[in-house]
Amino acid sequence: MSATIHQHVVSGPEEELIPAHLSYGQFLFDKLKSGGNKVAQICAETGSSVTYRDILQSSVNLATSLLELGLKKGDVVALSCENRFEFTVTSLAILYCGATLSTLNVTYSPGEISHLLAITKPKFIFTSPITAQNIHDCCQDLAHVEKLILFGEYDVVPAVFYNDLVKNNINIDDFTLVDVNGAEDVAAIMCSSGTTGLPKGVMLTHVNFLTLSAHMKYYLETSKKRKKHEVNSALSLIPWFHAYGFITTLAIMCLHIEVVFLKRFEEEQFLETIQKYKINMATIVPPLAVFLAKHPLVLKYDLTSLNEVWCGAAPLSREIQSAITQRTGIQYIRQGYGLTEVTMACCVDLTNGEKIGSCGTPAPGMKIKVIDIETGQKLGPNKEGELWVKSPLRMKGYMGDRAASDALIDAEGYVQTGDIGYYDNDGFFYIVDRLKELIKYKGFQVAPAELEALLLRMSGVADCGVVGLPDELAGELPIAFVVLQPNAKLSASDIVEYIHSKVSPAKRLRGGVIFVDEIPKNPSGKILRRELRKMLASAKKSKL
Repeated sequence: MSATIHQHVVSGPEEELIPAHLSYGQFLFDKLKSGGNKVAQICAETGSSVTYRDILQSSVNLATSLLELGLKKGDVVALSCENRFEFTVTSLAILYCGATLSTLNVTYSPGEISHLLAITKPKFIFTSPITAQNIHDCCQDLAHVEKLILFGEYDVVPAVFYNDLVKNNINIDDFTLVDVNGAEDVAAIMCSSGTTGLPKGVMLTHVNFLTLSAHMKYYLETSKKRKKHEVNSALSLIPWFHAYGFITTLAIMCLHIEVVFLKRFEEEQFLETIQKYKINMATIVPPLAVFLAKHPLVLKYDLTSLNEVWCGAAPLSREIQSAITQRTGIQYIRQGYGLTEVTMACCVDLTNGEKIGSCGTPAPGMKIKVIDIETGQKLGPNKEGELWVKSPLRMKGYMGDRAASDALIDAEGYVQTGDIGYYDNDGFFYIVDRLKELIKYKGFQVAPAELEALLLRMSGVADCGVVGLPDELAGELPIAFVVLQPNAKLSASDIVEYIHSKVSPAKRLRGGVIFVDEIPKNPSGKILRRELRKMLASAKKSKL
């Protein structure tokens, strides 16, 4: 994608606007119909598969049952489950009915679930056995929840069984979707990551999803033209309740590329799946990139079919990106950047490795400016500041929080991202870190992600996370939490001295090193620094 720079604003190519009356549900319905008897999804754990026709028939059957149960246009339906066939069918059925899908993270605590149920007020809630008890307990006192619908065969909690709702065999040609206003009606409420507090409900319209589908088609087709390999199968591991997983999986399916999915990450199964199904493309997050770059198990499997990897949700360092290519031979590593508030993808790197470490240029219709966090002035190339994005994909708002929605957008319509980064002379963007995660050492700003990238280059370091240790004189001291690889002999002083030799004085690990068994992360791969700070506080108390 080409970018233009004018008055310190970087713009992507122009795009045609999606007509306001169109329905995302109708778009998906038509794509499923044209897919026919081609295999659409395969569950890697069980080996079972479904065709496009299977998904279409089940989703029409379910939509008909939901309408009979009283679901109306504009009603909210929540969905809490791991990646499984029923997730896709349920999402489609809700959209066909003109209702709004609200996805719930399966790792949410009861407090987080209750918070989101209070905001979204779902009429029905679909759940799998792994989350059923939590969901059941949290909606006991909620009058607006009329039905709990359970996947699977087990009577875990009192509920309606999903299988009973998809039994009726409706004639697809006789089925009519509920009309929607694509520009105004909310198709889905996706949760913000909640890395710094309780998650917010991001309202995305049908036009938001349709526009992004057009972008994804453009990205994938452009990528195909720039390389010699076909993409026949894609691995989906990112949780579908996350906007990144939900949007990319449906977009890939709409191109009639076979999707092989995993419910969870397990090292050997992940690699075995790529080898067994000859996966051509995978969507991953940085922790998985580190695994591919450093874990000894990777070299025991044949990954030669995998020629394209798309990475998002958090910054990927150029060192890890280069290490993956050198170690596995994967040539095309597409780093993207986005946020749920602008329907995910703002930038994607579609080069053939010429801009390692970059997340690419702005998407069609996007404008991005970089603002000095001290002066508020727009910055030119190669100067770090906060990214602000103007996009036709901007959310309708946070559900139930107009004040927070308004505070996020400036007078020109730009959305404040909270991310620190810069662009080069060609308009390619590089993400440094989250603004709220910067460590303040004696007035200097230290990006944890920069130190983490350096630590991951060390032989013997499997994973890491960096935060600020409160200090009366300096403000904060960088401190590293480190997971060692098996049999590694590194000491804390080895790590401190290594970083000392690589960085300026303000960035040294003056807070020290703490060895841990794992780094806490959310399902999309973002480090939960608040959990690291809790670990710091606990360690401090234990010393008193």
